[in-house]
Amino acid sequence: MSTTTEAERQERREADRRRAAQAVEALKSSEGWRSWLRARSKFHNYSFANQLLIAMQRPGATYVTGFRKWLELGYCVRRGEKALYIWMPVPPSRKAIAEWEAAGADKDQKPRTRFRIGPVFDRSQVDPLPAPAQPAVLDPPISPIDGDDLAWTLRPLAGVAAEAGYRVVTEPMSENVGGYCNPRERLIGLNDKSAINQRAKTLVHKLSHMLIHGDDTDESGESFSYAEEELTVEAVAFTVTASLGLDTSSFSIPYLASWSDSAPLETIERAAETIDRLARRIEDAVLPLRPEEPVS
Repeated sequence: MSTTTEAERQERREADRRRAAQAVEALKSSEGWRSWLRARSKFHNYSFANQLLIAMQRPGATYVTGFRKWLELGYCVRRGEKALYIWMPVPPSRKAIAEWEAAGADKDQKPRTRFRIGPVFDRSQVDPLPAPAQPAVLDPPISPIDGDDLAWTLRPLAGVAAEAGYRVVTEPMSENVGGYCNPRERLIGLNDKSAINQRAKTLVHKLSHMLIHGDDTDESGESFSYAEEELTVEAVAFTVTASLGLDTSSFSIPYLASWSDSAPLETIERAAETIDRLARRIEDAVLPLRPEEPVS
């Protein structure tokens, strides 16, 4: 049985670091930025690093998993398909856990889960297995903007506002107005003439404004510029509404028109990490409450 030498392991680690650095560098271009936003809208439960890796390697990916998991789902990877590589957890071995327990199970010495780059495949690289296999349904239902099946989101979305000291009200407005966010009065208004799904979309957008105003500096103390704030708000709204299942075909994906030639990569990466963090604050409050069956 062949073994991997330390030099080979070091080279693999260096290759993994290069791949991760290239994924971050891709944010510098408008197309790379948009590829990441599309990937995040599909892989919101993945780490920021893995979203970047998926976006760089296969911009149109919609569902990725490993070779064996595809077989469990009733699909088989086509011969000759090239794998994507993302970070995967490697839990400590049973032997390591047993040795730790035998040594007294000091919690500070407990073996940790490590991560390595491993292969996955996108749904575009697989075919359904023949009968009697029953391939799993991979596509969640898409909610039209003029529907009402996202009514279940309104209460938890309003809860996000309440946590920040805001109230959400529904009131008469002109038909071409979706709503407003008033930071001074800590109030978010929604148009009572809008369809339920449209209200959900508007509320997500206004919550994005609310969150960015409540989180307008990062750990370095740098304030967001106007362009950075607008980019962040639009991107958070796009990815969250997509994760809720709303039809995003009419959305304009924000891109780096004002930054791509001048902003340092650190600034762009900081904005992307902020988008991911703020979007997760909304998603974590809402997605666990998604009904198991579509609301009729």
